Amino acid sequence: MNTHAAHSHAYIIAAPSQEGYAAARALAKDMLCTQTLEGKACGLCENCRKAEKGIHPDIITVERMLDDEGKPKREIYVEQIRTVVADAVILPNEAEKKIYLFPRAQDMGIPGQNALLKVLEEPPSYGVFLLLTDNPEKLLPTVRSRCVELKLRALPE
Repeated sequence: MNTHAAHSHAYIIAAPSQEGYAAARALAKDMLCTQTLEGKACGLCENCRKAEKGIHPDIITVERMLDDEGKPKREIYVEQIRTVVADAVILPNEAEKKIYLFPRAQDMGIPGQNALLKVLEEPPSYGVFLLLTDNPEKLLPTVRSRCVELKLRALPE
């Protein structure tokens, strides 16, 4: 990763969903690690261990809500994004950063993307937003312009 990207508050990770999610989780762990070794997460500190288990309170995943049958709804609703924006002003619980992970950012509707713009334009110093998508073109140009885009290729089988 280049040094410019290492200091951004918002990333678009453009990749097939499995690779993108794995990369985002690794990036989040790197950002929260308290004992970084040679630029990588140590894997041993409390933040690394909690991030690895998926239980770190400062890694917030924003996904589509489920319907009555347990199936994901069609989009991430604007109310969910407004909740994220409201939560972003609250300091992290345990780490120095608070990371919002959007595994399917392309599922945000236009109103949701517009609601997210405010916090992307004026992020809290500790806030980081990781927008994963297999198609960055589905995100508004105004959202894309406020993020560093990382493109990942599919791994060979």
